[in-house]
Amino acid sequence: MGETIKQRDYMFDAFRGVLMLSIPLSHFTKQSANIYQAMYAGHGFTQDSLCGFVYITINVFVMQAFMFLSGYFSKKPEKARATAFKGVLWPYLVFTTIDLIAAWAFDVPIGHYFSYLTPPFALWFLLALFFYRFFLPVIAQFRYALTFSIVVFFIAGLLPFGQFMALGRVFSYFTFFMIGFYCSKERLDWVRQLKKKKPVLVLLAAALVYVSYWLTQHGPRLSWFLLKQSCDHFGMAWYDDIKWRAVVFVLACGWIVLMVNILPSKKNILCHVGTNTMPVYIFHLGIRFVIAKMGVMVGLVSSLIAAWFAVISLLHMKHKNWTISTVLTVLSIAGIVVMAKTHCITPLIGVCPGNIVLFYIVTFGSALIAGFSFSAPFWAKLYDLVTEGPARDSILTKWMVMKKEDPEEK
Repeated sequence: MGETIKQRDYMFDAFRGVLMLSIPLSHFTKQSANIYQAMYAGHGFTQDSLCGFVYITINVFVMQAFMFLSGYFSKKPEKARATAFKGVLWPYLVFTTIDLIAAWAFDVPIGHYFSYLTPPFALWFLLALFFYRFFLPVIAQFRYALTFSIVVFFIAGLLPFGQFMALGRVFSYFTFFMIGFYCSKERLDWVRQLKKKKPVLVLLAAALVYVSYWLTQHGPRLSWFLLKQSCDHFGMAWYDDIKWRAVVFVLACGWIVLMVNILPSKKNILCHVGTNTMPVYIFHLGIRFVIAKMGVMVGLVSSLIAAWFAVISLLHMKHKNWTISTVLTVLSIAGIVVMAKTHCITPLIGVCPGNIVLFYIVTFGSALIAGFSFSAPFWAKLYDLVTEGPARDSILTKWMVMKKEDPEEK
């Protein structure tokens, strides 16, 4: 009898794709809204706006769901530890170093904003994931690990962790990693049976969206939803912090249940993004920095440039003509240099659309263009070159991973 071929469940790839597109959408929304409000309203990012609604909706579940999926696919603790350095910590060290160099180049106060022990921008995720995977073999032996992680989630906001080693977030998102770790395929399949009850899913989606809207009017400050600071930082009573964390916990679980039921199990465009999450996660931060420093319209131009290199790589995949691809890439890089030298984009620096509809189109469009573009082969290969190039088969990597030689391989 022939062996049964296990088919890939593309729902997980699509889920990652949705989450990955949500992250630049969140980051670009916050940066662009800060600029818009400062230019046209005289104050910062407002909560009771469409931007506030989008930001809250994303940040009550996106990183929680990422941690859930990371835990779900870490069923083998020893394997998770073996890949923790090269797959997670090494990229963190590489891109933190790049951020340090960029901070120096743009005269950003390095000591205040960047260091290896205070993760810059969104790189905290890599550090947190390294901790979870590296210590998982020990944690998994603890009988009440899941219960402990839930307790830690609720008390994390009461402790003065701050941003040192991203400990506030490390402890706040830990429970979702453990929920994923303990969630069996059979249990998840049981949850996914809800797809047969479409009216229930519609009600669930409506409830989740409504609560996000309600939070724009009555919830805590926007920065609280990042779960990185203590309640004292926000002047919040300890019991209020626990109350809002309970709301976030329910919302995150609700979104996870909704997504695993409504996303298709067949291959689709989201799957491509979902299988190339790291290039998107890392490289979109560059455009986020451009928006903060040079404005919304320059951010759009940067996203379009990223899209152009993505198109070149997609054309190469189809025609396999290295000469044409190389010439296009070199000419494109030269064109960017010429644009910079001739100050072609100078008129766009600091420009933000005053029309609110156009503002939303530019902001959300830039985020989606960047999200899809950075998942293309060009950027995926560049990510591999930056991270795996220095680390591949290096003595440091082998020592950190502590991989034992397999006698059968000799």
